Amino acid sequence: MIGSLALMLGTALTIFALIFSAKRWFKEDPGTLEHLILQTLPQTQCAQCGYPGCRPYAQAIAAGEAINRCPPGGDTLIATLAELLNREIVPLADGLKAVPTPLKARIREEDCIGCTLCIKACPVDAIIGSQNLMHSVIDANCTGCELCLPPCPVDCIDLVAQVPVTTERSKPAFPTPCIFCGACVPVCPKQLSPHVLLLAYDQPEAQRAANLSGCVECTLCDQVCPSEIPLTKTFQSMKHNSQLRAEQKDFAEATEQRYLAREKRIKTVEQTVINRPKADAAASLINQIKRDFSE
Repeated sequence: MIGSLALMLGTALTIFALIFSAKRWFKEDPGTLEHLILQTLPQTQCAQCGYPGCRPYAQAIAAGEAINRCPPGGDTLIATLAELLNREIVPLADGLKAVPTPLKARIREEDCIGCTLCIKACPVDAIIGSQNLMHSVIDANCTGCELCLPPCPVDCIDLVAQVPVTTERSKPAFPTPCIFCGACVPVCPKQLSPHVLLLAYDQPEAQRAANLSGCVECTLCDQVCPSEIPLTKTFQSMKHNSQLRAEQKDFAEATEQRYLAREKRIKTVEQTVINRPKADAAASLINQIKRDFSE
């Protein structure tokens, strides 16, 4: 009995020592959580959350801010952040209106007076034009943030709902569940494990580990499956969803880079602008220069 207690005590002390060492030598990166949160935000840079952009809001959430202040993300984003941060799912904050479908700005060119105010307001440089000339929206860059609407003096900008051309596919229904017999493995010409891939439908990391991209959709696994599971059709849906998520991620990253580049440009301009001296100060400076040269 005493020996068992001593063994349990020794094990507990060993575990405590390992945890203490891990905390000491493998310190948590404070930017990791912020980065994960930022990756989930829609990158519209709309400032409707009360912060100037997605990155500041991600920093605030990591520091304890509410997760329900992003209208473009809506309930889906709230649920994702709640799972990521182990918080309670709550409704969108009062005073904020959810955006069920993506929006794009459209300028009625016949009404545009070329004031450039919308260009200055766009956080991602999605509007092009010059003073007194017609302006246009670069559709591929517009995030539908609505920030160009308030400054327009002639109200010539409309927001048009954009129905996604492609959406994620749902998992095909199986008449009989996989029995994990492994009959599909020997027939795969790419030495994959289709029954393992099947378990990774909504797990991107697991899909990469199981080499989903290596599947050539030959249908041989379908032919030998005793449960008659549409394996090839399932893998096609997985590839489609993976490609769609990759495109969304690329768009979000490109949008953030445009936003950051614009912020940097504005800051640089503010720091390098030289204000002309007032008339009195200029006259005094000129007189001082004349005196210095006459002496």
